[in-house]
Amino acid sequence: MLNLCKRYIRSTGKERDGASLLVARLLSRQDLSDDYLIPFIEWSKERLMDGTDVFEVAGILQSFCFIYQLSPRLVLLPTLDEHILPLLTMPFFDEYANNSLIRKLRTKLTQRVGLAYLKPKVAKWRYQRGSRSLRNNLEGNTNTSSTRKEEEEDDEDEDDISESLEIIIEILLNGLRDKDTIVRWSAAKGIGRITQRLPQELAEDVVSSLLELFEENTFLNKSVNMLDLSAVSDSTWHGASLAVAELARRGLLLPERLKETIPWIIKGLKFDIKRGSHSIGAHVRDACCYVCWAFARAYAPEIIKPFVKEIAQNLVVVSVFDREINVRRASSAAFQENVGRQGIFPHGIEIIQVADYFSLGNRNNSFLSIAAEIAKFEEYRYHLIHHLITVTARHWDKAMRVLASKALYNLVPLDPSYFISTCLPMLIPSTTSSDMQLSHGALLATAEISLSLWETNNQDVRASYLQQSTSLVPVISNLPTRSLTTFGSEHIREAACHLITCLCTTKLAFDKHISCIKKVVWTSLERKEENVQEFAVTAFGAIAKAYGVEKQEIDEILCKVEISNPMFYGRRGFALALGTLDYRQYKDWMHDVLIQLCNASQVQQDHQANDAEAKRNSVLGLSQILLGLDEDLKKVISYDDFQYLMTSLTQCLNDYSVDQRGDVGSWVRIATMKLLDFLLPCVSRLDSLEDSSTKYLSEKTTAVFISALLKQSVERIDKVRACAGKVLCNLIFGNVDISMPAKEDLANSIHRDLNWSAPSDVYPVMVSLLKTPEYRLELLTGLITSAGGLTESLVRHSSTCLIDYMDSLSAEDATNTSLESLFKVFIDIFVKYEKQDRVTIPLLDVTGLLYESGTLLNITDEKLYIGLASIDESQVKVKAMQQLLSFLVHSFPRIRIEVSDQLFTQLSVSEEDYSEAMDIITGTDWTQSLENVKAKRDQLYPLLNIPKPVLMKKPA
Repeated sequence: MLNLCKRYIRSTGKERDGASLLVARLLSRQDLSDDYLIPFIEWSKERLMDGTDVFEVAGILQSFCFIYQLSPRLVLLPTLDEHILPLLTMPFFDEYANNSLIRKLRTKLTQRVGLAYLKPKVAKWRYQRGSRSLRNNLEGNTNTSSTRKEEEEDDEDEDDISESLEIIIEILLNGLRDKDTIVRWSAAKGIGRITQRLPQELAEDVVSSLLELFEENTFLNKSVNMLDLSAVSDSTWHGASLAVAELARRGLLLPERLKETIPWIIKGLKFDIKRGSHSIGAHVRDACCYVCWAFARAYAPEIIKPFVKEIAQNLVVVSVFDREINVRRASSAAFQENVGRQGIFPHGIEIIQVADYFSLGNRNNSFLSIAAEIAKFEEYRYHLIHHLITVTARHWDKAMRVLASKALYNLVPLDPSYFISTCLPMLIPSTTSSDMQLSHGALLATAEISLSLWETNNQDVRASYLQQSTSLVPVISNLPTRSLTTFGSEHIREAACHLITCLCTTKLAFDKHISCIKKVVWTSLERKEENVQEFAVTAFGAIAKAYGVEKQEIDEILCKVEISNPMFYGRRGFALALGTLDYRQYKDWMHDVLIQLCNASQVQQDHQANDAEAKRNSVLGLSQILLGLDEDLKKVISYDDFQYLMTSLTQCLNDYSVDQRGDVGSWVRIATMKLLDFLLPCVSRLDSLEDSSTKYLSEKTTAVFISALLKQSVERIDKVRACAGKVLCNLIFGNVDISMPAKEDLANSIHRDLNWSAPSDVYPVMVSLLKTPEYRLELLTGLITSAGGLTESLVRHSSTCLIDYMDSLSAEDATNTSLESLFKVFIDIFVKYEKQDRVTIPLLDVTGLLYESGTLLNITDEKLYIGLASIDESQVKVKAMQQLLSFLVHSFPRIRIEVSDQLFTQLSVSEEDYSEAMDIITGTDWTQSLENVKAKRDQLYPLLNIPKPVLMKKPA
């Protein structure tokens, strides 16, 4: 059996685990161990020395782990010093330095061997907490008894401890430094188990060695009088933290040691070391939360009381402000355990009701809601604020810095004077730092604190804040030039523009610094990053509102928005900026601004000038202007300018520009539709309030926009359909002032809860509106382009609904909608979009489907030349067949093949016998040279009874 196990112990599958366990079961028997255990160890050492494969090494080590777990101590003692200990220090382990499984098994075996050296007893010197009642703690009765047994140790305790145990402890302490968590965790448990059996003096040595691991590679930064942890190993700290938790859980970390242990654990709770563009330390923070959890279970309240404030404050900070969700939850669990077990944490019950497992799962909620609730308790407030300013506002992750600033905004009302006297003086020097992360966080935090201080509406607070203006105003001017231009400068520009916005809102006097501030904003408007432009646009509006804007500046902006300006990034930014001004104050500039933005929103023939974002932003700029004017719209905008605006918006709804990103024109169309959602009801209401004959919005203009909206409501893109549908419903059902053709028909067909994103819901409804002549052309155009789309469900529903509707029509009807009148619209569409493949190709596809389905066979009007060869006894059929046959000698072989296939299909369903012609079509290789296929093509004319067309020479 042992030989069989030796064979399977090198297996790569589960057999290895079974063989290892069977070896342990066999050799742990007292009747077998004497004869076979030591030989097995020697055999194993030989195999390991011979450089065996990794699977056999793992199997051998695993079998030893089982043996030293299951065998009686007396059986194992003879094997320790001479046999198994040399195996643990064999040099072959260096070959497997990168194999985490081998390292873990070695660590596990080491702790099993260490336990075999010591008698299985629990140290009587350990700290033992007395009765522990959760009920007593919650009732505030913390008078629990804590006892530490002072019984004299038995004579057995004085037995000599083997010197080999020092080697065991050293291996385990090195295991705490390992790069893999499974190895560190095994070493931590091993240290806890072995220390539990050691005399107090030796155990204290182990604890001292363990605490020394925290001190490795640390040095005192004399400038700030703090320990610098930048060079320490995160693996060492994680392993040491796990080991401390194991010792505390077992009562082996005596209360006297807490004073030197807890400061390291507090540092570990905020352990976060930057490495390149990220940081490491989440696992260390998690382990330190586990240590705090273990402290709660291990020590009586009177023992932990001197450290309660520090532990509570740091656990709360980690619970709400840590980046990682698992660390926030671990810290919350440790805090809850302390509240329940100790009963002396300040406001513990109130906090755990707010900060629970689920509420802390959302980081935004933790920062912006839970932190504000906890900060109402003074014991935690200033620690939270200090952490945000000194740690989170300097975090490597931009999202964390942004959240820190928003959290500070929420905390300002709790103690404004503290923020003025302490926080702002701490932050302002960092705003101009060359470290862009530090500068970014400080700029955002300063901006949010300034704004929140101003919004307290307390005159004393505002007066104290304005006294800080001498240090706040020069911040933007003192920013390093490199921070605004180098890689990553977009973050600094965002923060700088945000600070400008907030400072302008607080009405600080910039004086001589105003030109520098405007320069930062203007250059940010010309940046390519859209988020930078958004912040710059807001800042531009804030400056204009607080300090006004000059005519010269407006003229310069209009030049930058000009279509001929090759800097399209500037066109994008300044188009949005123009929308932030209040044109009630600047009526004289309205005409020039409106005309320039309308021109900038149009499709340009030059591909470089036809920038989708610039056009969209021009429409958005117009939207902001018109929204700002609202009731004063007709007072500021002249009738002619308004009609020019309407014409421009009509053209914007026909913007189908395409680039490598797809239908970018849809951005312009969506922005235009959102503008119409406000503009049409607003102008209709203003027209109805005035008795004058000058109506800005006529029913004809409204009909044009409703037609365009109906066309967009059956577009290919779901987002476009949804936007158009929402606007249509608002116009039809929400505004009695708007006059439009066939409003009742629209209201009867379209219902409010229509799912515009679902083709199966939209197209059956919209097809029925083809009966309305005013909207027929645009609506049918939209249906046809959708029927020629790429999405299977979209094509199926749009084409099926259109064909079914046309099948239900009569061929000729003088009063109602007829098939012939609808088909004439097909011709109008073809004429209108003759050179636009976007429409003509789907139009031909749909026409083909209508002929295949037999829908158009009922039309025999020879004026409708778009028919195919399905119409019997018609000149249309002759001309169509002549065209098809001419395509059989097309210069492109692919077209010749496609035509031959379609011609064969057409002839095969014909009632006449065209078998000879069909044989020629199928038997000819149409990819041959034109000379060969032309002869075959000519044979088809007489067979199909089609006259061969004669080329006419043009007169000289």
